[in-house]
Amino acid sequence: MVTRPPKSEEIEAFWQLFQNSFPPPPTYKLFSGEVLEFDREAKTLRTAFSANEDMLNPAGNVQGGILAAFMDDTMGPLAVIMGAGKLFPATTDLHTQYFRPCKPGRFECLARITVMGKTICTTSAELYNVKGDGTRGKLVAAAIQTAALVPFAR
Repeated sequence: MVTRPPKSEEIEAFWQLFQNSFPPPPTYKLFSGEVLEFDREAKTLRTAFSANEDMLNPAGNVQGGILAAFMDDTMGPLAVIMGAGKLFPATTDLHTQYFRPCKPGRFECLARITVMGKTICTTSAELYNVKGDGTRGKLVAAAIQTAALVPFAR
C-alpha cells in the first residue's frame, strides 16, 4: 500500500502515460468519451461524453444511470491520475442529483478531488449539456463519490 501521497512529478509522469498509452475504461468507447483537460494544482479533470438514442428512458430522455456513469467515468480516472497510477478507487458511495431532463447529445463533466487520503478519496462532479455551438450549457446533474483507495494491480 502507498504510505505517502504521490509527489507532483510522479503525478505529472503518470498523466503523460495516461494520455499516451493508458487504456481508458471500456465505457469511454460506448460513450464516445474524451479527456479534455487535467489540472494537477486544482485537482480537476474535464471530460466529454455523448449520449445517443440507445441510451434513452421510456420518456425519451437520457437515462439517469447513463448520466451518473459519465460522472463516475470522470471522478474515477481523476483519482487514478492523482494517485499516480498506484491506487485504484473502489466506489463505496455515489450520490447523484438530477436537475433537468436531457435529450441525446454531447455532455461535459468537471470532476474535482475534495479529499484524498491514504485509503479514502472523496470526489465531486458537475455534468453540463453542450449547446449546438459547442459551448457549455446548463447544469444537468451533480454527484459526490466516496471511494476506498486500493493498490492498482494492472
